[in-house]
Amino acid sequence: MYWLLLGSAALVAGIFNLPNAFEKLDETCRGLLLFKPLKSPSFWVWIVIQVLFPAGVFLVWITDLFTQYPPINAALFLQAIGAGFGFIAFLNSRTETVFLTIDIKSIYDRLILLGFKLIAAQETRRTARFLRQLEAELSQPTADLVEGLKDLRAYFSADISLTPKAEEIYLNIINQALSEMSPIEQISAIQGLLPAVRQNDLLYTLQQFKCSDAFLERYFYIKSGQTKSHTA
Repeated sequence: MYWLLLGSAALVAGIFNLPNAFEKLDETCRGLLLFKPLKSPSFWVWIVIQVLFPAGVFLVWITDLFTQYPPINAALFLQAIGAGFGFIAFLNSRTETVFLTIDIKSIYDRLILLGFKLIAAQETRRTARFLRQLEAELSQPTADLVEGLKDLRAYFSADISLTPKAEEIYLNIINQALSEMSPIEQISAIQGLLPAVRQNDLLYTLQQFKCSDAFLERYFYIKSGQTKSHTA
């Protein structure tokens, strides 16, 4: 029972590492426009790494490589919560034990890189195909690059989650695209801006560029006024 409770405390550390982990996931996978984490086996491998590795580090640290037996109490679980939230600090240090010195950052980075490689192996080709087909769509005479860019300008202007610097960068790109760029350059700029659009807003954004129904139906469908992604 003791080790079960101690293991539960260690898992708390892993779980409370997830907010930092999801922030990194969003930053790294932003360019994967069709990525659906909950439907991706690679994502669940990544989740297991993000939970179990911090949990293991906490367990080794709190028991001094299983030579100490800390009491199971509220203070232990509070330590676990703090260790989870502060796990990034662990990455820039070394965990000292009586018998062993563990280079936390090196091991963690390799495991997380493995998780991202698994995600990339599943998503890269699908994303590349989507972008090539989107390029062809935006090159059609029926596409409306100006209207789509204006919609993006309004979108980024209204996004309160953007830093002032990020908003300025996006708006400058859009304004330049509207006033100075050729259609080919505009398409390149649009593809560069789309990763900053929330996935739930992507269909509406593409509709403003007058993408064809055939293209949209391949990757999205509309049912009862709602939009959902389609696993193309």
